Amino acid sequence: MWLRDPSPMLLAAIALGLVVLASIVSVFAAPRRPDLPPPLEGQAILASPTRAESVTETPEKSYAPPSVSFSSRAVAPTRTTAPTRRAAPSSRAASPAPTRPRPKPPVVRPGDLAPLPASRESRLRSHGGGPSTFIDFVNTRESTVVVHWINYDGRRQQYAVLRPGQSYRQQTYVGHPWVVADERGRGLVCFEPARQTLRAVIR
Repeated sequence: MWLRDPSPMLLAAIALGLVVLASIVSVFAAPRRPDLPPPLEGQAILASPTRAESVTETPEKSYAPPSVSFSSRAVAPTRTTAPTRRAAPSSRAASPAPTRPRPKPPVVRPGDLAPLPASRESRLRSHGGGPSTFIDFVNTRESTVVVHWINYDGRRQQYAVLRPGQSYRQQTYVGHPWVVADERGRGLVCFEPARQTLRAVIR
């Protein structure tokens, strides 16, 4: 009966119900906006970037202690570098080599022949054609020495034996070398005569 002759009150209630129903359907049927603004601090809604930040922050805090332990281990090798100080003895050990004084050539005084090292004996030999001259041999050593002439074959030929402090004059020729040795035959010094008479000082 009420459907055939509806009253105004009933029509108003039906219209209000339809409006409410339509609003409810529109709310649930409306799609969520993807372009929501980023949430402000204090809001309950959390966007995905903040979740990523929270995830990345937690590992950093959790791995902080191991990083400290690794840094302490990295410092340990620096302490092992201390043994590099031991290199100093090697440099000190090498220092005596330069400090060893090399034998300086004797000072040739006026009137003296320039002495030649005994190692030159193997390359010395007499050759003729030079003028006659003299050599004054002087033994300033504390041991006996023997004076040898080096002949044309490069061999020794004994001429005199000088005791400590003794000297003597030997006639020779320019181009005839001489060698002085000790009593055991070890060469001490060699001399080559000059045109004028000079001394051969044996030191």
